[in-house]
Amino acid sequence: MKKNILSFALIGLAFLHFNYSQPVSADSLDTIKDQQEQARQEIQSLQTEVSTVVEEVKKYNETLMNIEENISTKEAEIEETKEEIAEQEEVLKARFEQASDRLQSLQVNEVSQNIVLTVLGSENISDLLNRALVVMRLTDAGNQQIELAEEEAQKLIDLNEKLVDTRLELEEQQEEAVVQKEALDSKVTSLDTLILENRSELSSLVKKEAAEVARIEEARRLAREEAERAAAERESAQARIEQKAVQAKNEQEESTSSSAKQVSAKPAASKSVASETKTSAPKKVETKPVVKTESKPAQSSGRTLKVQATGYSTKQPGLSTHTFMGIDLRKNPRVIAVDPSVIPLGSKVEVEGMGVYIAGDTGGAINGNIIDIHFKTVAEALQWGRRQVTIRVLN
Repeated sequence: MKKNILSFALIGLAFLHFNYSQPVSADSLDTIKDQQEQARQEIQSLQTEVSTVVEEVKKYNETLMNIEENISTKEAEIEETKEEIAEQEEVLKARFEQASDRLQSLQVNEVSQNIVLTVLGSENISDLLNRALVVMRLTDAGNQQIELAEEEAQKLIDLNEKLVDTRLELEEQQEEAVVQKEALDSKVTSLDTLILENRSELSSLVKKEAAEVARIEEARRLAREEAERAAAERESAQARIEQKAVQAKNEQEESTSSSAKQVSAKPAASKSVASETKTSAPKKVETKPVVKTESKPAQSSGRTLKVQATGYSTKQPGLSTHTFMGIDLRKNPRVIAVDPSVIPLGSKVEVEGMGVYIAGDTGGAINGNIIDIHFKTVAEALQWGRRQVTIRVLN
């Protein structure tokens, strides 16, 4: 009795170890999968943000290149304007010198002193007009030279103003370029900082993922070892129980055999006494020989048996998913393992309180009135344990 209690206690411990170690690994696996998905989403978001910033940097670079090209163009225009101003200054200088020379020539020429006499000495009106025109041309030549010089001077002033305006415009563009360059530098600095932060975060996520995977693998390894140890304890406890049952069965058979021998000896003694003390007519007493019967019941349809049934599941470590008859327990779990000499393989068997099963498997420890009932889960099998039930062989 104590051995049986100890065996069931070991089975209970194995059940607790199995139930409380497995879910931890499952929860850890779900957690690491969630973390991996979050890490992927964060990395994708960071990559999108980096791409946006890079595009913005490209735009700033294009703007800066355009400004630099404009600055180069303006500088070329300034140089051209300076050259044009220098040329106009030379032209203006030459014109002033020419006008000055002509005025001096008119002042020293005797013709200029006799202009009135020349006009008055005309022979007719036509001659008078011609001589007056010549005089006007001579006197206006110097004035024309001066006017041309003044026009060139005004052009020089306009060129100077254009140069000033160009310079102011160039300075404004330079200031704008400086502002944009500073904004660009700030944006590039922010981008570099963001990239460094993203890389650091990504590295942390990778390390965290590796650590979680290592932890889960270690938990799974410990769970497997615990399950194997629990299964070994259960098998050991079940072997002891079966050994105890076989021993009890043998003792019961020996007791039955001894009782049968005693019963067969008593009629013989009675016959001897009756023959010695005859008080009436002799009466023939027939004694039938007592035949030792085996404990195995006859194989007939619809017969009822008392058996010891142990629960098991194909999901236990080391057990196959297919039975001796080739039945896939994952598709058809309602199978019992039997001793074919007691219950033929392929028979339908009704288990008390459980329904109909197929006798489709065997086992090395299944001898006589012993069966194993398959359950879908290990928890159900351990909860059933080992108990005595009544079964009925249907066919």
